[in-house]
Amino acid sequence: MKDPRTSQDDARARFSERRANVLSGLIRLFTLGKEPAELVEAAVNLVTEATGGMSVFVYFWNENSDQLVLSNMTDTDIAYSEKSVRMRLGEGLTGWSALHRKPLLLNHDFRQDPRFFDMGVDENEFRSALIAPIHDDEKLYGVFSLYSVEGDAFGDDELAIAEEVGLLLASALKRADTVHELELQSATARFLIDLPKTASASFPAAARECTRRILTLLDADVCIIDHVGWLSMATEPIAVAERLGDPQHPKVWLSHSKTQAHDLEARYEAEGYDQISATLGYGVSSGVLTCFRARRFTKEETRRLHMLATQVGVLIENIGMVPNRAAQIMALLASDREDHMLESLGHLGWKGNGFVPVLVQVKYIGANADTFGRVVQETVLAELGPETLLAHSGTLLVLLLHADQSTPEGSAQARVAAWLARLEDRIGLSADVGVGESTIRSNSIRQSLAQARVALAWSSFSATRKSSQQIEYSAVREVRSLPQLVCELAPRVKMYLARLAPLQHYDQRHGTQLLETVEALAHHGGSIVSASEFLFIHRNTLRQRLSRISALIGVDLHQDSRWPEILMAAQLLRQEMPKVAHASPSLVGAM
Repeated sequence: MKDPRTSQDDARARFSERRANVLSGLIRLFTLGKEPAELVEAAVNLVTEATGGMSVFVYFWNENSDQLVLSNMTDTDIAYSEKSVRMRLGEGLTGWSALHRKPLLLNHDFRQDPRFFDMGVDENEFRSALIAPIHDDEKLYGVFSLYSVEGDAFGDDELAIAEEVGLLLASALKRADTVHELELQSATARFLIDLPKTASASFPAAARECTRRILTLLDADVCIIDHVGWLSMATEPIAVAERLGDPQHPKVWLSHSKTQAHDLEARYEAEGYDQISATLGYGVSSGVLTCFRARRFTKEETRRLHMLATQVGVLIENIGMVPNRAAQIMALLASDREDHMLESLGHLGWKGNGFVPVLVQVKYIGANADTFGRVVQETVLAELGPETLLAHSGTLLVLLLHADQSTPEGSAQARVAAWLARLEDRIGLSADVGVGESTIRSNSIRQSLAQARVALAWSSFSATRKSSQQIEYSAVREVRSLPQLVCELAPRVKMYLARLAPLQHYDQRHGTQLLETVEALAHHGGSIVSASEFLFIHRNTLRQRLSRISALIGVDLHQDSRWPEILMAAQLLRQEMPKVAHASPSLVGAM
């Protein structure tokens, strides 16, 4: 009679051998770097052979639908791959094992178990079942179920192997997820670097390539790039990448029809597809990147979409801009060579027509940058016409208003004034504006642009922070050198400001008009007769005031003959004083 201990030793040896074969086989699979689906399929075959099971079904946990989904099975059960077998946690034997993360060993008629629930898998021919979860301490990955037509087919040895396989598969799947995530992160970070050079040749080429690649990176069903240039009058096509009949070869197409693109989005929304969107570019929006998918997007995929949208915006905004738009504007306004100006105008989109140059220096806006850009485009179209070229660099807007021989003189100025009024009403715009002559009139692009610069300088020189001011070059042509004269006078004016400051303080405390008296005297070249007549006071009264003035400032004004500088200083000090009811009319207009 055989020693029972020998039988137990033989059983343990057989178990150890089977266990070692399974584990070594799994380790070999892990080192091959197989995809998760291939790895699970190979592991299923190993477990089936090691445990003597007839059929194995593997369910993966789908976080989007909160369901276990039948994904892999033995070759003899391949027909079930055509079915959509799904179950929630706790449903049936498989759902119970997943919910509690515990294995189940049933060696008799498991259909009588109260936890049994028919999920569409024909189990009538089976008598034994071994069910084990695939999990680690943090996450449930799925469940695999082993079936046999024999009763008492599985024991503790098979249960131990199944548990170990479940843990090892979880480890391998976690590693595969980590590697896949790192690959996606790397591809996302290198998105612009990995694009082919041909993608930066034009907007259509960039949009096509970007939509196709983003569709793959996010495993989306549809990807749409709708680019809207900030402060740009040109319209670009909408790019769409869509998985239709062949998921491996998506259809990529362009459309200039906003309606067609919106209808496409509405159709996918109506069909219940999940949708995520992000604005293109960084800071100021230059359009929208939208993706649709039948299953839900994860938070990580949404974050990745925003990273990709930023890079796509940067790419699109810099296509063909070598040098960039700001540099073109600088070359246009700073160059003294007309051929260089023509080259820059071509880069900015000029069509070769005559134009009236308008330079707008933005001082204040009561809206965000997106609203500002949208409203400027809308009002340019409405007030200045679709042929107007609009460009910008920082807070400077450059507008070239279409002009020809039939354009009435002054019409451009009136349209610009109406445009400014509309912007002030809608977004609280405050700006300094300079308008040059038409290139038809000046017969020189360089001269017209130089005139607009002079007019803008005058506008900025004489305007306040709160209000907009528009200056036409024709209004300052004869006095265009006056700012230079003012700069020459400035040091002496500054000296007189300091000298006359005590009079400002005295008038404010005592309600006198000593500064007004100095202003009148300076305006009349030091003539007591003319100044007293202007002030409607007796000459002796004027002399008394002048004595008080001399005592306060320590200087006799009649010993000084620089009346223009004295007049400017007095007027500047009076402008800083609060308005009072009895103050005489300003002498600024009579200067």
